Amino acid sequence: MKHAFTILLIACILMIIGVALIPGLDISNKPRPRQGKTLTIAYQWPSASAKIIEQNVTSRIEVLVSSVKGVESVTSVSNFGSGTVTVQLKKGASVSGVKFEIASLLRQVKDKLPQEVSHPILSGGEVVTGNNRNREGPILSYRIKATMPDRDIRQIAEQTIKPRIERLDGVGSVDVSGGTEPYVEIAYKAQQLALYGLTAEDVEDAIHNFLGREDVIGEIVRTDRQGAETRTTLFLAVDGSQRMLEMIPVKNLDGKIIFLNQLATCFRKDREPKAYYRINGLNTVYMNVKADHDANISRVGALVKKTVTEAEGINQLSYELTYDKAEEELSEFRTLIVRSAASLLLLLIFVFLCKRDLRYLFIIFASLVANLLIAVICYRMFDLRLQPYSLAGITVSLGLIIDATIVMVDHYSYHRDFKAYFGIVGATLTTVGALLVIFWLPDYLKSDLYDFFWVIIINLCVALLVSALFVPALISVMDYSSRQGGRPRNLRFIIAWNVVYDYFLTLCRLRMARPILLAVVAAAFGWSVYLFVDTLDSNTFQPEPEEMKLHIRGQMPIGGTATQLNEKVRLIETYLSQFKQIKRYVTSVEGWGVDITVEFKPAYLGTAFPYTLENKVIGKLITIGGADWSTWGVSLRGFSNSLNLQCRSNNISLVGYEYDRLFRYAEDVCDLLRQNNCVQDITIETPEHERQEDEYYMIYNKAMLAIDSLDVSDIYGALSTMMAEQKMGKRGDEEQNIDYVLRPEEYQTFDLWQLQNAYIKVGNRSLRLADLMSINKREAKNSIQRENQEYVLRVAFNILGSYSYTTNYIKDVTQKINDKLPLGFRCNDSFTDNHEDEENMYWLIALVFVIIFIICAILFESLRDALIIVLLIPVSLIGPLLTFHFSGIEFGTGGFAALVLLCGLTVNNGIYMVSACRHRRRFIQAYNHKIIPILLTVLSTIIGFIPFLTDGPTERFWFPFAVGAISGMVCSIIAVVLVLPLLMNCVKYYRINTNML
Repeated sequence: MKHAFTILLIACILMIIGVALIPGLDISNKPRPRQGKTLTIAYQWPSASAKIIEQNVTSRIEVLVSSVKGVESVTSVSNFGSGTVTVQLKKGASVSGVKFEIASLLRQVKDKLPQEVSHPILSGGEVVTGNNRNREGPILSYRIKATMPDRDIRQIAEQTIKPRIERLDGVGSVDVSGGTEPYVEIAYKAQQLALYGLTAEDVEDAIHNFLGREDVIGEIVRTDRQGAETRTTLFLAVDGSQRMLEMIPVKNLDGKIIFLNQLATCFRKDREPKAYYRINGLNTVYMNVKADHDANISRVGALVKKTVTEAEGINQLSYELTYDKAEEELSEFRTLIVRSAASLLLLLIFVFLCKRDLRYLFIIFASLVANLLIAVICYRMFDLRLQPYSLAGITVSLGLIIDATIVMVDHYSYHRDFKAYFGIVGATLTTVGALLVIFWLPDYLKSDLYDFFWVIIINLCVALLVSALFVPALISVMDYSSRQGGRPRNLRFIIAWNVVYDYFLTLCRLRMARPILLAVVAAAFGWSVYLFVDTLDSNTFQPEPEEMKLHIRGQMPIGGTATQLNEKVRLIETYLSQFKQIKRYVTSVEGWGVDITVEFKPAYLGTAFPYTLENKVIGKLITIGGADWSTWGVSLRGFSNSLNLQCRSNNISLVGYEYDRLFRYAEDVCDLLRQNNCVQDITIETPEHERQEDEYYMIYNKAMLAIDSLDVSDIYGALSTMMAEQKMGKRGDEEQNIDYVLRPEEYQTFDLWQLQNAYIKVGNRSLRLADLMSINKREAKNSIQRENQEYVLRVAFNILGSYSYTTNYIKDVTQKINDKLPLGFRCNDSFTDNHEDEENMYWLIALVFVIIFIICAILFESLRDALIIVLLIPVSLIGPLLTFHFSGIEFGTGGFAALVLLCGLTVNNGIYMVSACRHRRRFIQAYNHKIIPILLTVLSTIIGFIPFLTDGPTERFWFPFAVGAISGMVCSIIAVVLVLPLLMNCVKYYRINTNML
């Protein structure tokens, strides 16, 4: 080969550049971030109900933003005191342009909104990842320890380590939790206020005026050396001490000044925590670090760890790492590196065993290294991120690269020409064409497979360049030849097989036999498709489930506090601490309730321990009264002793333009579901707002109020004096800024019974409120949701039955309801909403057929030869279709990716064979010359997929992907050897010619 040395020198330079670029590759555990298409508009209206906010604010903003060009959908949620409008933009919309236009409209509409409404705040459109599962939690959690009170530990941590970590690039937020905060409580006696004729507002105004007072007592004049004068004003400010507070004058009544100490008492207390966060039951100070959406959590985690290590011991604080999300997520990354190394080793061993020639092995190995290092340059040029899926693409492409190299080495070392390169180009282009269907995949699949397919495409294109130049140059320099002197060792076997094969070719030549054989092949493919479709269910493309965890949720009745619930939670944590099989349990106690997440050690995930623990925990929860409990995450049914906490796995959504009518239709759906004894736990929910609290509401007797000459505002003022808590703001003392809170002494003791039975001072009279009104309990409808200006409700329930029964029953109910609903209302089931485009995905396989047909037609300049090659694909797909049916392996995204890849791979052997036939004009000659390279390429591809089988069926993507690819490649041999002769109209070339051996 001419210029062989020059080609090798250039290749070596490119390989050196590739080695130099490896440290600069963007390696991460997640896909490349993309521009967000979601905008959020938030606003406040204190003390306004959800319905009032929806009618006066939300609906107006929705109309405005819906008219903006580039907006695809608008959803809103109106809550008690606040509201949110979420805007989803179209794919091609300019985020900055739409955001600017919406901001301008919001400024124009602000004057038309009620005065109490805050200015709407527009946010969103930031860079987000394609897959945001589990991205909201912290990436690192530290337990901070020291020989001092928790309050001091938290204060020191917030002043020292927290600012240092927040300044790091990629850190989103740092939360320090634990400990208590001091505050000053001003507790007044409501009855004492009533005796003086005062209200809580009088005390509140007096305290505000006193704490906010700063008196000017004069100025200091200073003269510097140049004669310039500076004036400093001196202020006298109230220090906020307890003694000063108690001497506050409240009001002057007939010349007598009433001081605060006559009405109230001041106490310095530690505030009861509104939330608790613990890991493994350790009640101490925690620091949780969260990363930005577009950050590489591995790099951010390393920076944070380095910063914490440097700060270790400062201010007597020590830090114990209790949770490292980066380490857990990179475990899959390390597994794929091991798989890649194992795949490469197996391929090299296979190549050596096939030829038993060290020079042949060196050529293959050098070509493979050249492919990978030159591909690194392409990764940097196209700014491609290497994450678990793209690294798996490199592993898969190893076998494909070796295929092209083996074909070129075997042909060029024997014939010293480039005729085989035509087949290599065709095989590579068909594989690349098949992978281009990624542009038509749904978003929930594209986010995972995008980098995976693009890495394979880049590696295959580089393999074309290497096989065309580097491989022939290396063979020429090494003077390597595959010609063997004398007769082959297995000549007798070759002759015997050719005789048998010639009988088959003769059978294919018969006029009546060919249609029968083709009909048998078509029937086999149809039968496999029928079995495969019967196996599939609608959850085929569900996202990969999370690791099995036991979730425990608890909720206090109305009036319960986080501190009271925490006392009950400690009993559960003490019980969990005795099990060594538990890896970690994280407790989060907030205002609504508690959520405990129990994680198991990997060795016990596949055992009966999680189910045993759940049963024991349920037994423990039953003994803890005063709260509602539920569990889920392990068994299908879980446990719940409250309808409000019941986990419901099925739902039917209702959409309409009028909220009240929509709610009545939802009740009709509930009545229909109750007719089936298998349906349980039926309730009506607001989507994403299932945990709405209960509330007490009052129905006033207007006649009695008129008789007593009372107004509702009088009763409200009296009740607020006895029950309301007012925050007076912060004030500095000798240590820190602390909160001041004004509340009645009856704040903690005034309960529902007293409200219904006790006499309350209203004006100058003592009245029993039960005579003037009735007090009832109901679920607070504090959230109203709309999508594209339509109200949305959801009927949630559980069904005792199989998945297929549940699916069919819900679809039947949905159809019955839709037939009865009037125009403007509709009913949707969860299966249709979540996977409405799954059936359309299989048409992408037909698109692959068309792409491969066009490429082959251009390469061979023959529609007939292109059709022959395309018809090999259905034959090859028989293998994976039957494998998924009879093995029971879940198809999923891995199986679909395998089918797409197979469409490009299985035609490669047909291209090699047809290309050889066009040159040699005898099928048997082409067969004897190409069958060994074809077998080698198929086996090398299969070996490249073997490492993906190591994790077994628990790996829901890679295992089905490997099984489908391996079964398809095996079946492709049958397609080339038995089906290709049937399809080719070359009968006169079928006669065997042993002289060619």
